Amino acid sequence: MPSLQKVPNARMVAFCDLIEERAKAAAAKYGTPDAKVYTDYKELLKDAEAVGGEDYATVVVASYRQSIAAHKLVADENGDALFISKENDSNGCAATVDVSYPSVPLYLLYNPELVRAMCRPVMKFAKMPVWKYDFAPHDVGRYPVLNGQVYAAHSRVGQHSEGNTSVPFYYYPSTVDAFNFKSQMPVEECGNMLLMVAAMGHADGNWDMAKEDLDIFRMWSEYLIQYGEDPGEQLCTDDFAGHLARNINLSAKAIMGLAAFSMILEKLGHADEAKRYMDKARAMGESWLKRADNGEHTWLTFDGHGWSQKYNLVWDKLFGWNILPKEFYARELRSYLPRINEFGLPLDSRASYTKSDWTMWVAAMADSREVFDAL
Repeated sequence: MPSLQKVPNARMVAFCDLIEERAKAAAAKYGTPDAKVYTDYKELLKDAEAVGGEDYATVVVASYRQSIAAHKLVADENGDALFISKENDSNGCAATVDVSYPSVPLYLLYNPELVRAMCRPVMKFAKMPVWKYDFAPHDVGRYPVLNGQVYAAHSRVGQHSEGNTSVPFYYYPSTVDAFNFKSQMPVEECGNMLLMVAAMGHADGNWDMAKEDLDIFRMWSEYLIQYGEDPGEQLCTDDFAGHLARNINLSAKAIMGLAAFSMILEKLGHADEAKRYMDKARAMGESWLKRADNGEHTWLTFDGHGWSQKYNLVWDKLFGWNILPKEFYARELRSYLPRINEFGLPLDSRASYTKSDWTMWVAAMADSREVFDAL
C-alpha cells in the first residue's frame, strides 16, 4: 500500500524556513525576555490572588494573555498609537467598539494610553462625511485594514460584500447611503465610547480627547437621552443571543454613558452642563429601577420577561455615582447565585452559555466575598 504521508509543499517549506529565520534573528537581537516582564507577570498574579484567590488569579492571567494577543499596536501617520482589536468569531471587524469595551479594565490599570489608542481610530472615522449618523460607529474596518465600518454595510456600495472593497468607506461623501440602520448598535456603542473616554481620563488625568471631540460626545449623549431610557429593537454586544426590544441591561448602559459624559464635562470645567446630564442620568436611573425590578431581581426586558446579568452597572459602583441604591446591588447579585450552572452564571435566561468577561464585571460589584467567590 502506498504511503499516505504527503510530500511537503515547497512554498510551505520555504515559508516555515522564513519563520524560523526571523525567530532566530529576533532572539539574537533581543535576547531572552526581559526580567522585568517576568517580574510584572508575577506582580499581576500576586495582586489577583490577593483580590480574589487562586481561581480568580487563573482567570485574570488567562484574560491578560488573551486580551493583549487580540490586539495589534501600530502608529498612525501622526505617530499616535492605535491599538486595534480583531473580532475572533464573526466577520473579522477591526477596532470594534463593543470589543474594546470589555477589554479596557486591564489597560486602565496598567496603561490607559492603550485605551486612548483603541478610541482614536473610532473618533477619526466618526468625523468622516460618510458617517452621517448621530451615534457612534460599530467598527473601523475589517482586520487588518481600517477602511471604515464594514458591519451592516450595504453590499451595493463599492460592489463589495461585508467590507471587501477596493474603495475605502471613508472616501465616500455624505450623500452615499452606506449602511443598514437596522443592524447598527446605536445605544450600545454610544454608551461604550462615553464610558471608555471618561474612564481613561480618570485613570491618567489626560482629558485631551474629551476636549477635542466634546461636541461629538455631546451628540452621542443626546442620542442616549432620546433613545436609551427604553430602547427599541436594536442590536447590542450580546446580539448572538438574539435581538431584543426594551433591553434593560442596554438601558443601564445608556444611564451609565450619561453619567460618564457628566464626569467628562465636570473635568473640563462645564459644571452647570455636567449637572444637567447627571440629573438626567439619576432621573433615568430612578425610572429604570421602578420599571426593571420585580422585588426579587430585574427583568431581561421592560415588559417583564426573563432575567439577565446587569454588568453595565459596574461603573456606578466603580465611580461611586450612587445612581442606584446599595441595597439594590446586594439583592440583585444574590438573585444570580441560584442560576449558576456548570459553566458559570448564564448571560441571561435565554440560554445556558455565559461570557466570562461580563461575569467578572458582575462579581466586581459584590459587597461580600461569599458572593464574589460564588460568581
